[in-house]
Amino acid sequence: MELRKASPKNSEQKQKVVNNINNENTTNNFRKRSSKTNSLGKSSRAESPIVTSKQISTTSTNYRIVRNLKLLLRKTAGLVYPVQETQQALLSGSMDFATTTVGPATFQPSLHDLLKYANLHNHSLISDYVSEMCYKLQSEGLFLEKVTRNKRRWYLFKLDNDMTTLKWKQGNKSLDLDTIRDVRIGQMASNYREEYGVSDDYSDLWLTIIYSVSNKLKALHVIAEDKDKFDSFLKVICGIVSKRRKLMESISIPDSDKFARIHWDTTVSEREEDLSNDTLTFLEVSKLCKRFHIYCSKDHLWKIFNIADVNNNQLLNFKEFQHFVQLLRERTEVSHMWKKIVKNHTSMTFKMFSDFLEQVQNDTKFTENDYDLFFKKYRNLKSGLFDEESFLQYLRNVPFMTDEVENAFDYSQPLNHYFIASSHNTYLLGKQIAETPSVEAYIQVLQQGCRSVEIDIWDDESGPVVCHGVLTAAIPLGAVLKVIRKYAFISSPFPLIISLEIHCDRNNQMITSEKIVEEFGDLLYTTVTDEKSLPSPLELRHKIIVKSKKPKHFDSETDMFTTDMVVKTEGSSSNIDYSSTFGSSHYDDSEGYTSTGSTTTKSRKSSLSGTMTKGIQPLSPSEPTNFNRIKRIGTMTGRVTVIRDIINISAIYGVKYRNFSLPESKTVAHCFSLNEKKVNSMCKDTTLQLSLDKHNRRYLMRLYPHIFRYKSTNFDPIPFWKLGIQMVATNWQTNDLGQQINLAMFQLTNQKNEIAHSGYVLKPKSLRQCIGKMDDIAELYKKIEIENISNPKEIKLKILSGQLLPKIQSTTMNDNDFAPYVVMRFISDEGSILKPVHYLNNCTKVSDTEVRSVACLGNGFNPVWNAETYITLKSTDFSFIQLLVKTGENILAICTIKFDYLKQGYRHLPLYSAEGERYIFSTLFIYSETIDTTKHKE
Repeated sequence: MELRKASPKNSEQKQKVVNNINNENTTNNFRKRSSKTNSLGKSSRAESPIVTSKQISTTSTNYRIVRNLKLLLRKTAGLVYPVQETQQALLSGSMDFATTTVGPATFQPSLHDLLKYANLHNHSLISDYVSEMCYKLQSEGLFLEKVTRNKRRWYLFKLDNDMTTLKWKQGNKSLDLDTIRDVRIGQMASNYREEYGVSDDYSDLWLTIIYSVSNKLKALHVIAEDKDKFDSFLKVICGIVSKRRKLMESISIPDSDKFARIHWDTTVSEREEDLSNDTLTFLEVSKLCKRFHIYCSKDHLWKIFNIADVNNNQLLNFKEFQHFVQLLRERTEVSHMWKKIVKNHTSMTFKMFSDFLEQVQNDTKFTENDYDLFFKKYRNLKSGLFDEESFLQYLRNVPFMTDEVENAFDYSQPLNHYFIASSHNTYLLGKQIAETPSVEAYIQVLQQGCRSVEIDIWDDESGPVVCHGVLTAAIPLGAVLKVIRKYAFISSPFPLIISLEIHCDRNNQMITSEKIVEEFGDLLYTTVTDEKSLPSPLELRHKIIVKSKKPKHFDSETDMFTTDMVVKTEGSSSNIDYSSTFGSSHYDDSEGYTSTGSTTTKSRKSSLSGTMTKGIQPLSPSEPTNFNRIKRIGTMTGRVTVIRDIINISAIYGVKYRNFSLPESKTVAHCFSLNEKKVNSMCKDTTLQLSLDKHNRRYLMRLYPHIFRYKSTNFDPIPFWKLGIQMVATNWQTNDLGQQINLAMFQLTNQKNEIAHSGYVLKPKSLRQCIGKMDDIAELYKKIEIENISNPKEIKLKILSGQLLPKIQSTTMNDNDFAPYVVMRFISDEGSILKPVHYLNNCTKVSDTEVRSVACLGNGFNPVWNAETYITLKSTDFSFIQLLVKTGENILAICTIKFDYLKQGYRHLPLYSAEGERYIFSTLFIYSETIDTTKHKE
């Protein structure tokens, strides 16, 4: 039931709200108000000291909801680089949507939606009135209705004096504006509004702010009283965030004078007469640096402060502050490069610049006209010369990923010729057991380019739900399908594969089929017409493909496919099938883990009879239903039934693996689904390993994590890609090394030099050739091995410096202990390493594939390392580089990239948090080169 909106539209109503807020600490008033504002619309009850089982259940549910809200933030890796330019252009309204792509992260749809809204209403999000409205929000505040899963309540929202924090509930609740990740309105916020049962009538008054706390995503949902107040609040939030972002951007630009002026005006005064006054103390400069995330030790800042303080009075005027900023921002490694290029000249000639691009940067695909465009774009507008600042601007903005990978943008080959970005148990935000499913998990993976998601469907009193079997919460299937429909092609136009795990009864299967057809309509691709090969990603653009299990036998009397199962677990006499209980994707786990049937709604209800259910009311599908889930353990029937309706809407069919010679193993549309342990076991047998390789050259295969990865850890995907397995499904909610490699594989760049997430990567040619006999595969690999050894690739990698490193929050680390260093890790299959890391300069060897740079004491703003090493590989088809920026044992930032995607020469690489969140302004400055050893021999 939807709660009617109780809008305080007159002063009397508003006064009541104010009185309620002022009396919020009074227990009796709190109880009365909680009863009146119950979001479920239930009538108020007389207070009683008797605690019923229903109240215990509700309290437990609320506790779980609060606990599980902390799980919402996961990766936002995949933001377009450089982000700062596109976002600022969006907020200033200067974005050309015909030529610019913002990227797959949440910034793309939401900011586009904001601009669309602003254009329709003739508003400018960044206006001259923002300051006035900010002052109003500081002094008077604004009443907004805050919406949560359990209730809707009016609060007075105010800005603090520094305009850095939004507060409500008398200041007991707050939101740091620096933590805002996204602002969603209109259609982009509809999934939340629908989830909370709020009518479409409030769609133009609803605003959702996505922000992070301790690396966890949280959402603030509010409804404005009317359109004017909605517009005011939206402008204030966007205006402040934009202003603060602009100040942060000023740190990263190479113009020291502009940087100094912005911060002087912001911190000291805008009056010209104050420029000569000695006003900034060392403490104020330290606070300024900390405020704008310039992390340096006090000793490092004090050293620079004393150099800038020409008159030695321990105060800086504007001119001295300019000098301080210049010293702070000095890029000594770039100055060294500059001097080597220009020699005795003060500026760079066009010939010097074009030679640098061609010979050092290896940008040989560009023409002389391209070089001329770059030269004119970055030269000093005042002098017309290409000076050192121009050179630094070029280096900061030059793309770091290449679009020259062979056949990188060929999407015309059969589906089985591609690696496909795939997710395991997509609905989960945390561990595999007792965690909360969420539609947010689908939004996140689809935004990052995932092209194969998983849905586990179970029975519930309300109909089919998505959950993880026993002891988990559930979300309605309809909510999941709506989110998938909305975000399916937000980052990639290529086909999305939905892997269905059916655990529900016949009635709910019928409902499932109807909902899928209703939600996806013409987007569904249901038939593979060519009996010899699968269609290509290009042919399947904007199509959704359902993959479901197709059992061997079909009962014409019941119109159902059936499969008899033997229920057992490996190494145990128990009759509980844990792969069904706690896992999914278990079509053909030949180790003894077998698919089992589901329980009907009727049997679920009957199992909850007797004294166990006294006083307990059914919970909504979005809440934990442990009682309902736990009975599945004892009532599994040992039989799976799949109705024809599910099969009819599927284009890919999961088939139980028996061997590669049976007829069902040679149908074009079939797909084996195996867990990592099974494949590893098969690879111990050379014949089976070659059979796997041979099979995957023509047909699809999906691999998923083993059941014992209950903490949602990930395996190394490289060995499985080398077998040609297309859908290597990982736990995207865990940003460990396996997932970093997975993301790096699918982060291609497009022709606009932005990170693209097509979700499809063409396999190397050696894995696409159809071969008739297994012996021929062995011969093929022998030939490739000889070629690789005769033409090895020596990789040179140099980590020069870092920029604007983040600072971790640590209670044990002193500022003066801050000493960042870089760990360079080469990741490849063991057979590809011809010569381990060698030639170490300013670094030490940790292992055959890993080196550690020297530490840069006290400097997190622009540390310089100049660490250099080499490694020699036979092939770079599956070679990656992981760069970890650390201080002590603490990880500050990470960058993982496939070597073939990295442009050679000098590049700035973006950095990410351990959770996979992009640090917008933090970068690593590196040099890389692939040396042709055959030329050296000559």
